[in-house]
Amino acid sequence: MRVLVWQVRHRVRTGQWQALKGRVLALPGIVWSASVRDRAAQLAVRGSILAGPSAARFWGMGVPDGSPCLAVAAHTHPSFDGARILRVDLPPADVVRGPDSVRVTSLARTVYDCLALLPEDPAQTLLDRALQQRWITVDDLARRIRNNVGGRGVRQQLRLLRRAATGTRSEAERIMVRLLRRSGIRGWHANRAIRDARGLIGIGDVVFPEVKLVIEIDGWAYHADPEPFQRDRERQNRLVAAGWTVLRFTWRDLTEHPDRVLRTIRTLLAAR
Repeated sequence: MRVLVWQVRHRVRTGQWQALKGRVLALPGIVWSASVRDRAAQLAVRGSILAGPSAARFWGMGVPDGSPCLAVAAHTHPSFDGARILRVDLPPADVVRGPDSVRVTSLARTVYDCLALLPEDPAQTLLDRALQQRWITVDDLARRIRNNVGGRGVRQQLRLLRRAATGTRSEAERIMVRLLRRSGIRGWHANRAIRDARGLIGIGDVVFPEVKLVIEIDGWAYHADPEPFQRDRERQNRLVAAGWTVLRFTWRDLTEHPDRVLRTIRTLLAAR
């Protein structure tokens, strides 16, 4: 059905349709959430790709709500009021098609861009989760940063990379590593594979292989999901059966009672 310009204006004026920035139309009653604004901005900018925080919202990465972020070809100069435009020629591997043929940056590219665009605290939280979920690896992040030396946000990306390069995957694990280093305790490895006769048991947060001691850091949501909890119990039983001692510490242990944590570790190391 052909709709004339005056008909469009009439429907917007009378509330039959809603307009975003005068360029995208929607039926009345729609809730202009951050994700809806992201999609509307993409529709308004021809050839654009959801990128940065907009792509993160598309993938369900849990970033703060904010203005739309779009990637366009480097030689183009489109604009959309209130949107952040990234002029960059993305390689084909960094662009995927989601439902309804929505073009969006890949998981790894999304994380990389967000580490430059988000404030540092939420960027750190995102990186911790991204490494745990294997959305990106430390090596991939380092490669991307090397290829963009001098680019937007690279200093923050480098700070985040240096923290991740210790081998730890969360802030709690980084605190554990700092405590061990400052105390002079040696002989440990972060995120080390542990095996028994049946094969891989799992990846220990901090592992002392010579004395078969593994330290596990329990996050806030440790008991929230019954399936991971059950798998962890089975994993711990295999560790014990293979002769390993397992120590578990929480965020509160590390931040409020670090001396107690170190004393416990020293006692077990001396005993073994």
